[in-house]
Amino acid sequence: MIYPSDEELMKDFGKRIKFLRKKYKLTQSELAGKAELEKTAIQRIERGYNSTLKTLRKLANAFEISLSELCDIKIDEV
Repeated sequence: MIYPSDEELMKDFGKRIKFLRKKYKLTQSELAGKAELEKTAIQRIERGYNSTLKTLRKLANAFEISLSELCDIKIDEV
């Protein structure tokens, strides 16, 4: 898939994070704690705001998955 805009990519990534959070049965607060982030950061990511590579690493560590798995956006799950 080719993303026509940064906004579309970030929204799909936010949906991916929400999908993973629910798959792992975590609340936003629980994920924030595991990732050493603020709950508001999780909320912003899930709404499609931009994330840094440092934040992506923290999220991958929190889910105990690779960065490639974290960023594996599939249309059917978002």
